[in-house]
Amino acid sequence: MNIGAIIKLNRINQNLTQEDLADGIISISYLSKIENGKIEPNEEVIKLLCRKLGIQVNNQIDDSIREKCHEWFRLLLTSSDIAELKKMFVEITELLKVIHNSELQILVNIHMIRYYLKIGDTDNAIQKVNSLKDVSGTFNNLQKYYWYKFNGNYYSIIEEENEALHNYTLAEDLIPSIELSQEEVADLQYALSVTYSKFRLTSEAQSYANKALEYYRQVYHFSRCAECHLVLGICYRRINNHDKAIKNYNLAKQLAESTDKKEIILLTHLNIGYLYFVKEDTTEAIKHLDIIINDNESPIHMRLYAITSIIGKCYSINNLEETRKRIQQGLDLINSDNRSKYLAFYYEILCHLYLIDERNEEFEELMVNKFIPYLKDTKNHAKLTEFSEMLGNYFWKKHKYKNAATYYNLVNNSYKKIIQI
Repeated sequence: MNIGAIIKLNRINQNLTQEDLADGIISISYLSKIENGKIEPNEEVIKLLCRKLGIQVNNQIDDSIREKCHEWFRLLLTSSDIAELKKMFVEITELLKVIHNSELQILVNIHMIRYYLKIGDTDNAIQKVNSLKDVSGTFNNLQKYYWYKFNGNYYSIIEEENEALHNYTLAEDLIPSIELSQEEVADLQYALSVTYSKFRLTSEAQSYANKALEYYRQVYHFSRCAECHLVLGICYRRINNHDKAIKNYNLAKQLAESTDKKEIILLTHLNIGYLYFVKEDTTEAIKHLDIIINDNESPIHMRLYAITSIIGKCYSINNLEETRKRIQQGLDLINSDNRSKYLAFYYEILCHLYLIDERNEEFEELMVNKFIPYLKDTKNHAKLTEFSEMLGNYFWKKHKYKNAATYYNLVNNSYKKIIQI
């Protein structure tokens, strides 16, 4: 039993310093050695430290507690019912007041990262990550697997894709050395497929999506099948296999409709719209994107994705009337209360507005001092590539060749970061 890791974890969770905990019991240096696993303390010291922390340690685990914890782990993997997840979390936190097994205690704490991410609480998720970092060196392989996987999930959500992929691949490397359910493995494979897709690494994204899809078909997990087909559709679009792309998008849409997964349905319309833009069928593309835009229950960020896609395409084909119409739609969705949340969309809309109104000074000010720096700060390399090229072209047409060269160089650098692993 790694009692040192348990003591350290609970000390950190209670915001106690080593000096606070050691006071009246042992020296700080002795406590440090216990926490780092360098020495095994006697039972009397363990009792005194645990009493001060308000915990009990008994490595003989009760089967009912183990079963309840693993039930919670499975619920976190399979359920999207926030109310159900929160209800069981309360039960689990009560169980944590009495530590029956050190390994299970750490595993439960690691799964709290997934819990916070599932309920959309990224602040508490990163707090839990930070509280576990100091004891992560003591993790066994199973604990390491979930540690890496949930860290990957966190970085994916905050769109730091390099860190997400790094953690996912570390988790994958541990699979041969541990026992995992096929469902857990498929969940990682799906996460890898999405992440590789974001890097435009098509063959890897296809490979992992197909592996995950094989499992989800076997268990009739239709919503996850739909998500896998969506990834495959994106991959086929990127390699210009439009027939297979539309086939996978339609499969995704049908499966999502059968399970009433509205977000996936909207995503299929979004991607079908992109596909028709690639095929130069603007009318058909806008038809699908308007399904999202005109649905008042669609998430704002998805409506803005659709609107900005139309703005970019219509501006590129010099359909300025349609561009202006969509600019107004986008601005109607953004206000002073939500602007910071949708700042990238706001800047994208404004830069097109300034271009078509020939407000050159405002365009340059926005792009040079706000939009490009914002994309750099948020590491949005795909958009940084796109809008650096736009700014480079703008300066080239103005015969400001030195400025143009600066942003063309940024295009090359940001593109390299897109494909950097």
